[in-house]
Amino acid sequence: MHSLQSIPIYVVTVKTFLERHAHMAELEERLGVKFEYIWNYDAQDLSNEDCSRISGGMARESISNVLKHFEAQRRFLNTESSVCLVLEDDVLLFDDFEESLQTILGLVQDIEPGWLVFLGGADNKIDGRFLEKTELLIEQYLSTAEAYLLDRHGCERRFEWLEFNKIDRQADHQIKLIDQQLGTKHYWFSEPLATQGSITGLFDTALDSSRAKHGAMYLKARFHWNRFRRQIAPRFFARIFGTG
Repeated sequence: MHSLQSIPIYVVTVKTFLERHAHMAELEERLGVKFEYIWNYDAQDLSNEDCSRISGGMARESISNVLKHFEAQRRFLNTESSVCLVLEDDVLLFDDFEESLQTILGLVQDIEPGWLVFLGGADNKIDGRFLEKTELLIEQYLSTAEAYLLDRHGCERRFEWLEFNKIDRQADHQIKLIDQQLGTKHYWFSEPLATQGSITGLFDTALDSSRAKHGAMYLKARFHWNRFRRQIAPRFFARIFGTG
């Protein structure tokens, strides 16, 4: 079975994001692994050929981000591994990340090839399937792209799609669109393993203009409030009263 130390781990980042690089270096030390950083496609380095892969009026920062996500998948296909992990450079991993990820790596062995497992979504609204806890992997498309597991077959199919189609949206939405059209299944773990530092106010956002209007204290308070009302409280009441 795969382990965290045996799979490639790619980090979507930007050369100038030094504070985030220091954060990721701390995660490398904590996890006992080495990340492969995606330095290609920084916004200021985009060529006309790079931009020709895009349809519509996307900002250069968004073009950069989505191309970096697909670059991670391209590199993965050049390895011999059947599973990889993709992280964004503002990812915050919860205390039980390592243990939960090992559980997931065991579970995906029984899934039909062609899948994505989303590891984030800590402040997203959840439905009754997450409260009943009858399954650890719950079929649902990813909502953001801070942390996800991929298999080889799913990546191969995405690149087949990209041969004949252009990118026209940010990374999470683009991956979701492609996989919906291909019938590739996404799963969430029953408990979130990660969130985004740009949502919690730890880092300035590079992509979300509405979030950039607010200060760190406001973002932190909003994250914890959303997490409480959307996940912590429903899970508590389901545990006490046995209902969602």
